[in-house]
Amino acid sequence: MVQNHLSRIAAPKTWHVNRKLTKWVARPMPGAHPLDKSLTLSFILRDILSHCKTKKEVNKILNDGNLFVDKKIRKENKFAVGLMDVVELPKLNETYRILFNNKGELSLVSINKTEANLKLLKIVRKNAVKNSKIQITFHDGKNLLMDKFEGRVGDTALFDLTKNSVTKWITLDKGVIVYLSGGKHIGNICKIKDVIRVKNLEKPKVVVEIEGTEYTTLMEYAFVVGEKHPELSLGDKK
Repeated sequence: MVQNHLSRIAAPKTWHVNRKLTKWVARPMPGAHPLDKSLTLSFILRDILSHCKTKKEVNKILNDGNLFVDKKIRKENKFAVGLMDVVELPKLNETYRILFNNKGELSLVSINKTEANLKLLKIVRKNAVKNSKIQITFHDGKNLLMDKFEGRVGDTALFDLTKNSVTKWITLDKGVIVYLSGGKHIGNICKIKDVIRVKNLEKPKVVVEIEGTEYTTLMEYAFVVGEKHPELSLGDKK
């Protein structure tokens, strides 16, 4: 049985948490994002943004419908948000995107209202389903049914949250710009120099260029964000 709480000492390294403040911290509800790549709304409001001091104050904000995630009102304080999710507090005129900093910790990067309508979605699964349809599954749990799709796992969609539709597809290939979501260089924005696809049990890899030096990393860490430049602002690397 999954517990509703988590020891601060055992909290994932991706959480910027004071491990000696109290014994427990709320565990995210099961959802699209795994535990080590998600934050609760309670943690965001209280520990990161410091808009509240108690759980009661957190619930007041949420129950009044004052917080949106990807344009939808969320009222559960343990709701999990993760990479590329858009968090909005309209009454405070605050809009953020969830990203990694260079320490590998999930953080909030302030964005403008125009970019709040857009989100980058990475394809993590592609399946053939009934009625000759192709089902595309994205990293945040969204699914899309299509009649025909030539893209591959690892490609990215620029998604309009207001229209609930894809505005652009970006292929994972040489020369594109990627955001590293894992590994030693997590949080870096870099260019792919080569793609190493394998047919054995090895995981596919990419060669990326960071500040003039080439590194090899797993393809699963490469989140395509643009062809020549990032489609959305991804903040300064801090």
